[in-house]
Parts: sequence; structure tokens; C-alpha cells
Amino acid sequence: MSKHGPNRLLAYIEIHETVLAKLRRGGFVESDNLELLPLPGDVLHMEGEVRCAGGLVITVDKYLRIVDGAGTADPTVQTYSYAYNVSLAGRGNVFRYDNAHDHAGHRDRHHRHQYDHRTGAALEVTWVGPDWPTLGKVIEEARAWYWAHHDELTG
Repeated sequence: MSKHGPNRLLAYIEIHETVLAKLRRGGFVESDNLELLPLPGDVLHMEGEVRCAGGLVITVDKYLRIVDGAGTADPTVQTYSYAYNVSLAGRGNVFRYDNAHDHAGHRDRHHRHQYDHRTGAALEVTWVGPDWPTLGKVIEEARAWYWAHHDELTG
């Protein structure tokens, strides 16, 4: 099964909670206030922040469509819109994955923005395609970025 294919809601929530718990145990994720809220039109909205070591904050804005089993306790859902923005609290963006808009020359909307964390300047937009990262992979990338910049951030 594709990591972005349809999944049962309860399985989706279990995977999400398992990944966050593992990252909390590892000490990188300090807290989160993520909520999964129902919206009209058989849509669920995940929003909130994941607070990480070093002042990194991952802002999540994600929409899942109920593709089967609407009105049941365990419908089938699939992500159709997402934005994962990684920033340094009080300093600016580091990187963001989203599919909120088109970019010239990209085959689809899935892309990654890179920023200069020192100045906030946008550096580049890279197409990532249908293999865009899950939230867990974005958190792992943020953790790798943190350790690569640890001395600069703490010095």
C-alpha cells in the first residue's frame, strides 16, 4: 500500500500517534497540540504545532478527505492537501513541504521550500513529486537539520 494511499482512519491515527511517541521518547519532539477536527463535506482537518528541541516548530495544516464509509466510526481517509512548515521560534522559516500551489516546471504541486534560517530569505523550491514526506519524515528531517546546525544554534 502507498504511504499516501487511502487508509482506515483508526489505522491512520494509530500510525500517527506511534510515530510521534517514538520521536518524543527519542527526546527531539518536546510537545504537540495537533488536533484532528471534522469539517463539513466529509473532510478532516489536522492542525497545530509540533515543538521540538532547539526551538524548532513544525506547523501542520493538513486536510484528509473521507473517501469511503462516511458516517461510520472508521471511515477510509486520504490526505489531499498539506503544509508542514519548519521554523525556528522567533527567527523564521527553515523549510516547508506543501502542495498548496503550482510552480512552473513542476509536474505536480508537491514541493519543498528552502529558506536561509539566518535571514529568512527564500532560497529555492524543489519538486518532490508523489513521494512527498509524511509528517514523521518531516520531523526526522528537522531533527537531522537541528543536529547539523547544533553548534551554530547553541553557540
